[in-house]
Amino acid sequence: MTLDPPEVEALLDVARAAAAKGATILDAAFVHRRGVRPTIETKGSAIDLVTDVDRASERAVVDALKSTGIPVIAEEGGGTAAASTSGPRWYVDPLDGTTNFAMGHPFHCVSIGLVDASGPRLGVVHAPQLHLVWSGTTRAATRRDLARDEERPLAVSTFDALDAVLVGTGFPYDRRTSDDDNLAAHRALMKRTQGVMRCGSAAIDLCLVAEGTYGGFWERKLKPWDLAAGAALVVAAGGRVTDPWARTFRAEDGAVLASNGRLHDALVVALGPHLPPPPARD
Repeated sequence: MTLDPPEVEALLDVARAAAAKGATILDAAFVHRRGVRPTIETKGSAIDLVTDVDRASERAVVDALKSTGIPVIAEEGGGTAAASTSGPRWYVDPLDGTTNFAMGHPFHCVSIGLVDASGPRLGVVHAPQLHLVWSGTTRAATRRDLARDEERPLAVSTFDALDAVLVGTGFPYDRRTSDDDNLAAHRALMKRTQGVMRCGSAAIDLCLVAEGTYGGFWERKLKPWDLAAGAALVVAAGGRVTDPWARTFRAEDGAVLASNGRLHDALVVALGPHLPPPPARD
């Protein structure tokens, strides 16, 4: 099922309000504000963290989205639907960048994306310590600076050479045990660009592509709630989003290559020798 544009626009305010509720919880619990670190647990590996704040934020966000009647799939399992849900669905990351948050690093956020049969349609990424909210639909999106009370449309950069831009990436949670760790690709792009940044939040990385700070971003071994919101915003800003093998982007695949569009083909070529074969699709 594909939602009509007016339906998507009507849902944007709900998503913004939901993200703000989660961001308020993150802000209140931030170590440099509260003076106490959150309780930290591990999930799939020793470097895959979760905190009590993740769960509290998720409860607030999911509760705020329930009124839409659209199923919610959330990272910590507190949503209203299973991961296999089809049709329109919300993807919620109540705290993207948990490791950053736990260590007192400001690059973390609440990320809410709406996906239907046509792909990502809407995104809200609220980063309380950066005082920034990136939000919109695939038709139009903005970057709001809460500290300055300023808002402007998102627009990707106009650079057309890799050596002129910063790019972003991330590294998988199994990097201590798997040779498929993204380090070779990172090295290759570090030699060909102005630099390769790793901020620890894929949602924020995608927003940095959408606002023109990065010329591109790639990462694999992620989850749909990491990618859905930011992917919608890159499209709104005039960029291009595929998987790293240049196939149609699907949030559920957990792999992304986002760019300003002008650099997309060059990024595909540069990354190609350092990627495994593309995984099969249904």
